[in-house]
Parts: sequence; C-alpha cells; structure tokens
Amino acid sequence: MARPSFLDKFTSTWSPPGGDGELEQVRQNLESVLNTKEGYGYFVEGFGLGRYTEKYGTPSLLKTLTSEMQRAVEEHEPRLQDVEVELRGRDSGLWLHFMLTGTLRGAPCKLRILFHTVGGLVRVEENEE
Repeated sequence: MARPSFLDKFTSTWSPPGGDGELEQVRQNLESVLNTKEGYGYFVEGFGLGRYTEKYGTPSLLKTLTSEMQRAVEEHEPRLQDVEVELRGRDSGLWLHFMLTGTLRGAPCKLRILFHTVGGLVRVEENEE
C-alpha cells in the first residue's frame, strides 16, 4: 500500500491511491507543504521553504527558490513521480508563475504553482491548458 503524503497523515481524508479526487488531494498537500516556512510549523529540520530568503537581491534567488520547491515536492508528495518545477514568468500582481510536471499513477500531471514575491504565499492550481 502506498504511504500517505504529509498532509494526509493528519487528516481523515486519506484513502488508498486511485480514488476520485486524488489530484485534488495532491494539490492540497502541495499547497500546505509549500506554504510552510522553514523552521515553523514542523519539527523536521529543513521542512518547508525558506532557504531562498538568504539569496534576496542576488541573481541566484529564482534558481534557489525553484530547486527548493522541487525538493519539497519530491520529498513530501510521494504520489508524484518524475517531478520537475520550472519558472514560467511573472505578472503585474507580483506573482511568480511556475509549472510543475510529473506523473500521477503513471499518467502525465501538470499543476501551476503561484508564488507571491512580497508575502511568500503559495497557491497550487490545476493546469487548465
């Protein structure tokens, strides 16, 4: 049996893989994981995002943030395989747009990750393209 994701360990909604709404469960889990700031909200060192903050004002900021997101997804969402996070751009509302690609139970999966550059808020949405 597959192991539950981070968020599913604390909710009663976890069910074995293949059930209806599995992509929605993945989306909710990723949003929770990516909104956790490193050093807060969990007892495991390195959980959550936060290492990118030491790169503010440097050219490597976006590369660090992208790799940190990818690491968090790979470590805390076991239902996704072959994960890749790629920066796609930004908008006038100060949101960075990322595309997460991978496979969910062998089927291709795409999710949009939006990161607010001022508050650090993360939204994960199903890709509608």
